[in-house]
Amino acid sequence: MSIPIAVVLSVCFAMTAVGAETKSAKIRGWLSDERCARGRANGGVYTGTNSDCAKQCVARGAKIVLVVPDQERVLNMQNQPAAKSHIGDYVEVTGDIDQETNSLHIGSLKMLAEGHAKCDLPKHSSK
Repeated sequence: MSIPIAVVLSVCFAMTAVGAETKSAKIRGWLSDERCARGRANGGVYTGTNSDCAKQCVARGAKIVLVVPDQERVLNMQNQPAAKSHIGDYVEVTGDIDQETNSLHIGSLKMLAEGHAKCDLPKHSSK
């Protein structure tokens, strides 16, 4: 049984298109709950949020996001359980970013600084 060349090419192009929107990256930022992080980002503030509050919001159903100060963006977390034990912390994440959905799939996560229960957290260098 032979497969028509048009079918093979269609599958190859479809696979290329899917992969083109995802890129691997190492990125640093604050893990927070979506509500507080997006509210602050809408006001131009890209810092960590109150870690105790973020943990409570996630426990009530809010999604975990990564606030990336040096890029002034908030990324959705595709695999929430990988980030759950570090809500409120400043972390370095290696993973795949889907540009179309503005989301991150965590491959590995390393805590750099523990979050604190206060509003104004210091900025961290992206290096």
